[in-house]
Amino acid sequence: MTRKEKEWVIKVQMVQLQSEIPHLDDYYYQEYYQKLEKQADEELLGQRSWVESLKLVTPYIQKAEAYESVVRIEGSLGQVAVSTCFSPRRAIDAVPHGTQEQDTGAANSQRLWVLYRIEKMFLQLLEIEKGQKDGFAKPSSSEQQSIQVEKLFQTLMTQEQNNLEEAADGFLQVLSVRKGKALVARLLPFLPRDRTVSLLLAITHHLPFLVQRDVADQALQILFKPLGKFISHLTFHELLQGLQGLTLPPASEKPVTVVLQNQFGISLLYALLSHGEQLLSLDSSLEKPNSDHTAWTNMVVLIAWEIAQMPTASLAEPLTFPSNLLPLFCRHVDKQLVQQLEARMELSDGRNKITAPCSSLI
Repeated sequence: MTRKEKEWVIKVQMVQLQSEIPHLDDYYYQEYYQKLEKQADEELLGQRSWVESLKLVTPYIQKAEAYESVVRIEGSLGQVAVSTCFSPRRAIDAVPHGTQEQDTGAANSQRLWVLYRIEKMFLQLLEIEKGQKDGFAKPSSSEQQSIQVEKLFQTLMTQEQNNLEEAADGFLQVLSVRKGKALVARLLPFLPRDRTVSLLLAITHHLPFLVQRDVADQALQILFKPLGKFISHLTFHELLQGLQGLTLPPASEKPVTVVLQNQFGISLLYALLSHGEQLLSLDSSLEKPNSDHTAWTNMVVLIAWEIAQMPTASLAEPLTFPSNLLPLFCRHVDKQLVQQLEARMELSDGRNKITAPCSSLI
């Protein structure tokens, strides 16, 4: 090493010894040197000859006032520690970070609580998956898994809230985080039928809100595969309950329009409509005029009009395109509207070619 490099290393080491409160940060050295100074005073009084001791002198370099020892990454639970020779990383950092303007309290605290809840629920889910992997051969083990799944479901949906609106809000907050979506997607295969219906209805009733919160992540798609498998087991009445959530407009924008602009939203909507068409084709009694059939017809017409009025560029590309979707619209809307729907769906679904033209069904 050259002399200049040695001086730089020594300087770095000396700077790390610097402290604005030495009696707290370097207590033992300060006490030791005070003892030496006391001995020096005794030597000056003539008790014995005194040899001057060397005192460690550190260069003073002013530290940055706004220094933060960690890098905060939005949406993460961890923190990345950083340090420099002028501002070494603290061994224990218990100092609150951020300004008062940033830490307004409610928003940050609520988000941290949601992330904490997700982590706790993931630990429960890992226990369930571990038991599934090991195999539940005994009836008692299978019963234990059911208890664990029910406990996790209650934690996810109720959040120990007495108010139903607060409970739903807690569930939506979990789905507003990417890891929360992954949690729900992995939990769905373990849920019994009635619990899956409750979860699906909660998602469909708040689908416009979830779509708006998913603009940055685009992670709702991971829910489509487990939900799509279950949609085929819904009854006609349960299907209508899910679709009716889309007909309750919020204050700002039509909910169907918001859903059609999102890949998960439009895929889920198409899957619900396709299953409804299958149920009607298999059970002729559902075609009889009643309140459910009237509600179904009104929703199909509403969705068809929304698709026809939307610009083609705004219509999201669905993950899957059911083959019976256009025949469904053909039976409920006029020929001119059907042609508009056919043109838009061909453009929005570039991977699949529509093989059942409506002209053969009108």
